Amino acid sequence: MKALAKYAGIALSVGIVGCGGSDGGGGDAIDSSLLAQYRAAIPSEAQIMASSPKASSGAKIGDPALYPSGSAEIVLGINGSIEYILTGLELIVSIEPTVYNSDTKEFFWGPYKNENGFGTIAAYIKDAGEGQDFRYHYAILRGKDNDVAGLVPILWGGANPDPDTKDHGSGITLIDFEANAAFEQANNPNGANMPMDRGRFVAVYGKDATDKGDLTLVFAALRGFVSKDEPGAMPADLDYLYGRVDDGANKVDFVDWKSTFDVHEDPAMAKPEDVGVRLAFVNEGKGRAEARASGGDLASGQVADAIECWDDALAQSYLSFKTSTNGTEDSAASEGDLASCGLFQASLSELGVPALADVPADFKAALDDLAKNGAPKE
Repeated sequence: MKALAKYAGIALSVGIVGCGGSDGGGGDAIDSSLLAQYRAAIPSEAQIMASSPKASSGAKIGDPALYPSGSAEIVLGINGSIEYILTGLELIVSIEPTVYNSDTKEFFWGPYKNENGFGTIAAYIKDAGEGQDFRYHYAILRGKDNDVAGLVPILWGGANPDPDTKDHGSGITLIDFEANAAFEQANNPNGANMPMDRGRFVAVYGKDATDKGDLTLVFAALRGFVSKDEPGAMPADLDYLYGRVDDGANKVDFVDWKSTFDVHEDPAMAKPEDVGVRLAFVNEGKGRAEARASGGDLASGQVADAIECWDDALAQSYLSFKTSTNGTEDSAASEGDLASCGLFQASLSELGVPALADVPADFKAALDDLAKNGAPKE
């Protein structure tokens, strides 16, 4: 547990405000330059939220491509949850801190009355010191009253912000919908009847300048997620890699996600398949997707592969589909001309587009554990 805690760089205990060395509430004025350094640890939407293909302005869409729209639903769903949480965190830490503890090097906000729900809400940002995986730690916490000892973290994070370039640096964020739901059910008299998001989302992100332009990478895991809007849905697991290369003139985005769900529309074939989709696109338009399904109602050893290209209007220009069993092709069909894919005639691997398969196994295992179990206790 301690090794994982160090690896993740997350503040795991809620020893927020000690007695010694704290000031505020009428004491010395807050050091604004120091506070700005701490606030820079909070991730921005640009660092974590992915882009999805969009039709160019004024373009007429013919037959819409399948995979950009399908993947956009996943991207938008994840982005919506991230945006909701980050907006709340940014709002809290944008106001004057309640207290600064010079012993623990920690700014603390609240507890404040939760104007949009039950109880109180608070936040902290802490300088963990040099030599840590992440220099700054932060959290959003919920409470049933103003007792700091009873606060429950629902979001944890760590960050290494770039002091010279906004939105650059690295970090980790864990959004714990399970902890939030457990808090409501344990403390809110109406909590048992409230629809709430469930599961956990954890993302490791980084953005830096390279010789090919600014590079953004986000590796995320979603476990046991059930939207409050569809409480009867099966819990969803998702692994997700997103990236962007921006040289100032052009942007290349790539997404690689894996999940398990039923790909058939036939009620008699309702077993969920293992599905993986990779796509890359230029300037939020023209691109290529590669998809594979296996398991479920497919025969043992059988896989189904699809390749799709689309133009700047997101109109499908090429589609191929084949099935194979133990490496032997069973059937194949295609529509359109592969040459219309242009640059994307080559596979995404041949083009050097990063993939989930490139993420080290121990790194995946660490994020999987956090997403399933939440932050470990020390």
